[in-house]
Amino acid sequence: MKYKLTDALTVRGGLRYTHDTGVQSGFRSDALGVDNSLVATLIPPSALRYKNNNVSGKIGFDYKLASGDLLYASFSKGYRAPSFNAQAFFDPSELSVAKAEKVTSYEVGAKTQFWDRRVTLNMAAFYYDYRNQQFINVDPTTAAQTLLNIPKSRIYGAEAELTVRPTDTFTFHGGLGLLSTKIIRGDVSGTDVSGRRLSNAPSLTFNAGIDLTVFKNDALTFSIHPDLSYQSNQFFEVINVPRLRQSSYALVGGHVDLETADGRYSLSVWAKNLGNKFYFTSRVDLLAGFGFDYNHIGNPRTFGVTLGAKF
Repeated sequence: MKYKLTDALTVRGGLRYTHDTGVQSGFRSDALGVDNSLVATLIPPSALRYKNNNVSGKIGFDYKLASGDLLYASFSKGYRAPSFNAQAFFDPSELSVAKAEKVTSYEVGAKTQFWDRRVTLNMAAFYYDYRNQQFINVDPTTAAQTLLNIPKSRIYGAEAELTVRPTDTFTFHGGLGLLSTKIIRGDVSGTDVSGRRLSNAPSLTFNAGIDLTVFKNDALTFSIHPDLSYQSNQFFEVINVPRLRQSSYALVGGHVDLETADGRYSLSVWAKNLGNKFYFTSRVDLLAGFGFDYNHIGNPRTFGVTLGAKF
């Protein structure tokens, strides 16, 4: 709901009550032979259930300046229901239920425009306090994937988005993200992870791009769109194994477009990862049990052509 306190100040808020019940019955996992015969029962018939109640809500204030710019602040309590492990496959330990995840969040920000609306700058700062954050853990010895909870963790950071359009044919857009994550209390695979970083959380991200219309006439529009993205180092797991750390990297790409004046037909020639940067998008520690790590590698330098038609 929203309520206007003054011409400039608006309060918004909401309240939600949630009752969750989950039942998983008759679950089993079998290994079958080539003739579809039973070789082994990996997870015997099992049943799990959960029941949970929660009250969550949000309150925020929006203040509109005389210039039309917006300042805002909000406080909220969020909730994620308990969850069954959908990846249970070959080990009974994988058949688990994660507790409900709760987060208390604080956010302030501004949405601004100036230079006759040719410049848009949006900024926000936030703090998230988590209880029982849910995540999938892979045991390095057995490769069993279990759904776990980190009892207490926190995230804070800031982000900004900038768009500058000095002319009708040229636009610059960019974004900056700053992030700090920390596990306050937690234990994973027998390791105390208190004080370590959350997974998939680089402390610095940046992106920028240009949209430039080279020419435009009654028949065709030709434009170029180079782009750049960067992210600092990160871990893909919460134990923060040093050898699995992904170092910082930047990716350069872009596309060149030719489009008919009515927008019906288009031709785009594009390229991604022009520098052919080698990087990982995911890494799983399996060294103790299998003698290797499981890795997903980012796409190499890639080129392509896209033809489009609207009907």
